Amino acid sequence: MRRKADAAPARRTLPRGTGGDAALRLSRVAPPPAAKLAPWIERMRGVRALVWGDFVLDDYWRCLTRRVSREAPVLVLDWQSRSSQGGGAANAALNLASLGARVSVLGWVGNDEAGAELRRLLAAAGVDTFGLLEHPHASTVVKIRVVAGSVHTALQQVVRVDRGNAFTLDARGRAALTQAMKRAAHDVRAVILSDYGYDSVTPALAAESIASWREGGATVALDARYRLPAYHGVSLATPNESEAAAAAGLEAGSERDLEEIASRLLRAVRPEHLIITRGRDGLTLWGAERGVSLEAHGGEEAVDVTGAGDAVVATATLALAAGAPALEAAALANVAGSVAVSRRGAVAVAAEDLRSALEAEGGKDRRKVLGAGGGTRSAELRRRAGGRRPKRAAGSEAEPGMAEPSGRGRTRPASGPERSATSRRPVRKRESRT
Repeated sequence: MRRKADAAPARRTLPRGTGGDAALRLSRVAPPPAAKLAPWIERMRGVRALVWGDFVLDDYWRCLTRRVSREAPVLVLDWQSRSSQGGGAANAALNLASLGARVSVLGWVGNDEAGAELRRLLAAAGVDTFGLLEHPHASTVVKIRVVAGSVHTALQQVVRVDRGNAFTLDARGRAALTQAMKRAAHDVRAVILSDYGYDSVTPALAAESIASWREGGATVALDARYRLPAYHGVSLATPNESEAAAAAGLEAGSERDLEEIASRLLRAVRPEHLIITRGRDGLTLWGAERGVSLEAHGGEEAVDVTGAGDAVVATATLALAAGAPALEAAALANVAGSVAVSRRGAVAVAAEDLRSALEAEGGKDRRKVLGAGGGTRSAELRRRAGGRRPKRAAGSEAEPGMAEPSGRGRTRPASGPERSATSRRPVRKRESRT
């Protein structure tokens, strides 16, 4: 019996009392400097990667709204245009390709126009779609987002309509999947399992392959919406905070709660690394002995959180496969997440986007050094003046990039164009999955 697309799959949670050992402790750390992260962008290029999961076509209908219907208290929308993007596992694959990986895919679509369009989107990005199989009895999963606004306002999502069923497999379907996997997974160094609950990939189907890939030295990452605790032995798991809390059967009301949530998931899933993304609060990276917290990268306000999780898992997986230490892989994924939420829709993050974001961060670091130098220069002037602070003529301004004194030995950033708008950190939206 097929599960309806609008009915969420049963969520797998850990049984009560799975605790036992004391929870890990979380500490805040500064991210590695941009100069240390940048080389990994080039080292990720050319890595052979596979995405196995639920492939989704994200449809966007753009409309104008000018009036309320006389038939019912609802908006009347005037259709303007349509566009489509890859969602779910497709978005993870597109992110990998944009970062320079050689990507193949494994999963199911229907024998329909939506499936053909999804295949074209992936092929245009250089993704090998040989393993994207046509299911004889199910349609391609499509998520229609209707966005609307007036002529002079930003468009906002009004409603979302999901269409699609779970891909049930008989013996012939499993045989076709196994055969396609032999080619798609050949010589891979990175694998992402993207489970959105449509059964293209399941814990039972993936168990043997996970062990085989890990033994062969590949990095295997898991991005599971509902069944996180049912998978075991992956290299990396990347739930967002709400998914992690639901899987552990706990509420994430504090960092102490998060420590217990991470402890439970590490014991159940047994990943080598666990990244829990936290939206405006950045992300946390957990290992066998401790957890570290990285604040959200940059200062731009989130525009759209759709697809941010796919950017994070793609970047972290490629960096680990390229040999990056876990903290540097997580920090680079944190940068990718910040780029993803700055755009509307599930838009892939490219290698050049990461370079630009790191260069901007490096520029801020250099300005901080200049500001510190300004303090040293002022101290030297005071020494020459016999310990007194040198007077400044009325109406004079601090040199660009220097710090202005604000009394009691404190300083405040220089005003004017040298103070970037991104130095102010507005509230971020929390990440959500589709």
